[in-house]
Amino acid sequence: MNRLNLIFIVDDDPIHQQITQIMIDRQGISNSMQAFSDAQEVLDYLAGHQGDGSALPDVILLDLNMPVMDGWEFLDAYSTLSNTLCRKIQIYVLTSSIDENDRERVGSYSFVKGYLTKPLSRDTILQLGM
Repeated sequence: MNRLNLIFIVDDDPIHQQITQIMIDRQGISNSMQAFSDAQEVLDYLAGHQGDGSALPDVILLDLNMPVMDGWEFLDAYSTLSNTLCRKIQIYVLTSSIDENDRERVGSYSFVKGYLTKPLSRDTILQLGM
């Protein structure tokens, strides 16, 4: 298993952020994690570091249902921004939604690597490091 350098957790719920961080930490797949409550902050960060591959996350775990900018708006904005980044970032939607329409809609974004439901399981986390 490859150890990831940096994982971004984008979720407005601090409890889910903490649970996700603890679960990932226990599996030892990442050197570092950073949690964001605001998806726009992540976009601003990515835009500010688009040419610095070492500052970009390997994985973004993205919640769909957030105030201000939701996951859908993030995915739409990222689809344009991703072409300017010096390397690819794996994006996984991490949501409590079990709505099949959400799963299908996420599938329309070619850069989204997977659709995961909360809470993360050990097996799912280990797949992130592959």
